[in-house]
Amino acid sequence: MLKAKHNIIVYSFFKLFTKIKLKRNFKQIFVEGKTDVLNHSVLLIANHISWWDGFWVLHLCMNNLKKKFHFMMLEKELKKRWLFSYSGGFSISQGSKSIIESLNYSSTLLYNKNNLVLMFPQGKIKSIYNDNFIFEKGIERIITNAGKGLKTVFLVSMIDYLEFSKPNLYLFLSEYRGNANIVDIQKAYNEFYKQCLENRKKIEI
Repeated sequence: MLKAKHNIIVYSFFKLFTKIKLKRNFKQIFVEGKTDVLNHSVLLIANHISWWDGFWVLHLCMNNLKKKFHFMMLEKELKKRWLFSYSGGFSISQGSKSIIESLNYSSTLLYNKNNLVLMFPQGKIKSIYNDNFIFEKGIERIITNAGKGLKTVFLVSMIDYLEFSKPNLYLFLSEYRGNANIVDIQKAYNEFYKQCLENRKKIEI
């Protein structure tokens, strides 16, 4: 597997690139929900709806969660975009025995309270209109092996244009306090997503 390396020049470039791109393409960014992660590592479980997702999470790492960003990518994709490995990307090969190595590596990263690992448990980009999340296995192993210093946090990302030419970005956070069981995690995430969706439906101009 390919491990994350965090080159200071490349990582700094991606942080600056993220700041500029978000400012140019979104009217405002709203972060709702608080979780105390100062002395904890973070496993961030998020919906995967666009090319933007990783940049949104890097924004959270810089401005809200204050963590070093790590993210899992398919190995074939990371080899094509090898620069990502110098900004926190590490690989996973689906259907391969090395998947265990990647999951264990994720847990090892989470031993450090300064780290955040982003996971898209659906495995693929889904339509922004998808409201039923089916998770692939692997999260349970990461949570169990990472130990008590870990906090598991849900992220729901949504956008709204309303009367503006550029969309507002809404990032909803919620700490998961349940069991390290894929069925329970999936159910809790779906419930949280529906709560976020209902809150957005109430918005009027």
